[in-house]
Amino acid sequence: MEKEIIVSVICCAYNQEKYIEDALASFVMQETSFSFEVLVSDDASTDGTADIIRKYERDYPEIIRPVYFKENQYSKGNHPQAILCNMARGKYLALCEGDDYWISKDKLQKQFDAMEQHPECDMCAHSALMVRASDRKTIGMVEPRKDDGILTMEEVILGGGNYLATNSLFCRAELQRNPARFVVEYCIDYAIQMHGATRGGIYYLHETMSAYRRGAEQSWTLYMEKNQDVMIRHIHMMIEMLRKVDEDTEYRFSESIAQAIRKYEFQAAGYESDARTIYSRKYADLRKALTPKKQFILFLKCFAPWSLRLWQKVKRH
Repeated sequence: MEKEIIVSVICCAYNQEKYIEDALASFVMQETSFSFEVLVSDDASTDGTADIIRKYERDYPEIIRPVYFKENQYSKGNHPQAILCNMARGKYLALCEGDDYWISKDKLQKQFDAMEQHPECDMCAHSALMVRASDRKTIGMVEPRKDDGILTMEEVILGGGNYLATNSLFCRAELQRNPARFVVEYCIDYAIQMHGATRGGIYYLHETMSAYRRGAEQSWTLYMEKNQDVMIRHIHMMIEMLRKVDEDTEYRFSESIAQAIRKYEFQAAGYESDARTIYSRKYADLRKALTPKKQFILFLKCFAPWSLRLWQKVKRH
């Protein structure tokens, strides 16, 4: 008789042969009182990612359920994560990208227990290390608060896409099987977090149980940081998404959404060197909230971009 699967781990990978084994090893080390599965996809990688997944499939056949796409789904507008979520058998889903990993063998058990104890919440998260991709050295933390408790929808909206580590998210499967319109349309981490918080907030465990790699090769974050035009388009997309969230939640969180939109508008103006917007009264509070160094860099970017480029060149050398 087939075991009942309680938790499905969702892991999407593409050209992550340097990192994927860390993720897979952290999944199979989990110690739980229930059965879980790992749904891992390879989106037609051109490196050795699929070979590493096959090794774990052979070694852990009762846990690893791989999907090897012959054609890259992301480039065709399909989201591997959504495909895996629809295949999942668990009552709960745990998310982790192929370039991240978990550091606690009790992660799944503790989040399962928390969700069972808090039926009013659809999602659980925890604190995470931010580590340098090259050597896994800790360079920061992702921790929205210093104790356990519920993160409200308003806090998640204002927190933005980096408020929580995606590899800390654990949710009721129905949440992903019946996603809100804005999740289907945008399918980014920020949207998933807001969807998880909509009904009763996100239950947060102040325990560090995962690591988020910063600067990982092939990561979307690194790609945006290196391509300013892509970053600008992404910020404007976030603004558009927030307006959809406002509609889909029947304007219950309009005040927080308006505040978040203002922050993204100001951020976009900074990348666009739009001095008229940056130095307008509308955004005076956001400008003054910047550190003196950031204010100085913003001034140079708007009024003396050549000097900023020279300064950055000198810093590199």
